[in-house]
Amino acid sequence: MPLTGRISPATRRALRLLAWRARRPLAALCAALAVVAVVEQVRPPDPPTVEVPVAARDLPAGAVLRPRDVHLQQVPPALVPHRDVPRADDVTGRPLLVAVPLGLPLVPELLADEAAVPPEGTVVVPVRFADAGVAALLRPGVLVDVVAAPVLDGDEPERLARGAVVLAPAGSGAGDASGGAADGPGAAAADRGDGLRDGSAADGPVLLAVRPDEAVSLGAAASSRVLGAVIVG
Repeated sequence: MPLTGRISPATRRALRLLAWRARRPLAALCAALAVVAVVEQVRPPDPPTVEVPVAARDLPAGAVLRPRDVHLQQVPPALVPHRDVPRADDVTGRPLLVAVPLGLPLVPELLADEAAVPPEGTVVVPVRFADAGVAALLRPGVLVDVVAAPVLDGDEPERLARGAVVLAPAGSGAGDASGGAADGPGAAAADRGDGLRDGSAADGPVLLAVRPDEAVSLGAAASSRVLGAVIVG
């Protein structure tokens, strides 16, 4: 017996009436699905993007990047200033040469060399010395004492840090917010060939690794004291 033979005439009439009443909504639904399918076919593909590590928050100069400081974000290739995009693992553990705002791509020009990672138990601070000639002599690995000039006549100079390790010399862009770019006015110090750098490059701050308590003193004196360096090693 056919399946429809089991349906009573009254039920068949009810089903036909229901199908008749639903014909227009069903036609509209089919038309909408067809429009969506056509739009999907003609819609241009999504623009290409690349995944770059960006700052997950505002970071100060000298901060050593930790995994929580780095966020991966998809950005158009045209907005990436560096062709070789670093991975998150490439930037974590390295100190920043400049202060970095939230969302800025962490390109190599903003980072100190891997060899500039501060020794354990120290923190990194940018220090601008009054004598650019002395700053020009400093090289990574050199040990210096940081001395603040007396405030009043008759006062004694104050030693703010002992045996600080030079991580990045003046002119590398260290801690200078205006000199972070590779071709900026304060970057890419030109070596004159005699171990000294030109004056404009040596005017930049030096990145030092110091004890945490010394970092507080240096930070407090940075804007109000004249600072000098004594090479001790």
